[in-house]
Amino acid sequence: MAGYIWLLRLSCRIEIVAGGEYLEKVLADGRPVVPCAWHQRLVPSGLFLRSLVDRGMNIGFLISPSREGEFMSRVAHNHRVTPIRGSSSRSGREAMQALTAAVAEGISPMMYGDGPRGPARVFKTGAVILASRTGSPLLLVGAASSRFWQVNSWDSFQVPLPFCRFKIALGEPWPIGPLHDKHEAEAISEQLGRRLDALCETARNAPP
Repeated sequence: MAGYIWLLRLSCRIEIVAGGEYLEKVLADGRPVVPCAWHQRLVPSGLFLRSLVDRGMNIGFLISPSREGEFMSRVAHNHRVTPIRGSSSRSGREAMQALTAAVAEGISPMMYGDGPRGPARVFKTGAVILASRTGSPLLLVGAASSRFWQVNSWDSFQVPLPFCRFKIALGEPWPIGPLHDKHEAEAISEQLGRRLDALCETARNAPP
C-alpha cells in the first residue's frame, strides 16, 4: 500500500478543474477547514489534500486505533499527514472528540460523508456537527480519476491506476453555524450530498 501511494504521487497529475479560487482563499486565510468527499473517491481526494501540505495546509485523516490502524498511521507519517486516532464505527463520540481536538491544533481533518460503511453517497451528519462545533467551514472536494479499477464493495470503491489524471472540483467554503437539533443537521447533510454529487460530475465531465 505504501508503495502504491508513492507510485501514484510520482506518476499521477492533479488538476483543479473548478473552484480553484476557493482553494486560494482557504490557503490565504491559513485557518483549518473540514474537507469532505465521498468514500468511493478516497484515493484521488486524499492525494489532492496531501498535495496541499507543501502549500502549508496541515492535513489529518481519522485512523482506527486497531493494529491495522497503526500501520496506516506510519504510512500517514511517511507522507507528512497527521493521523487522528479514533473509530467512527465503534465510538462516534470518541472520534468526534479526537477530530475536534485536531481542528483546535490547526489540522484540517479529511471527512468522508458516507464512510466508513455507507450507505453509499448518503451524507451523514458527522462533518456538519464537527464544522458547527469548531467554526471551521466545510470544503467539498469532488474528485474523479481518468483511469481506475472499480472494486465490488458497498461504495464501488475506485482504485486509480498509475499515470492517470486526478480532476478536482471544489465547492465554496461552507460555514455551519449553531445547530438547534438533529433535523437541522440532517437537512444540511442532504444539501451537502447533492452538492458533492454535482462537484463529482463536474470533475468527471471536465475535458481532457
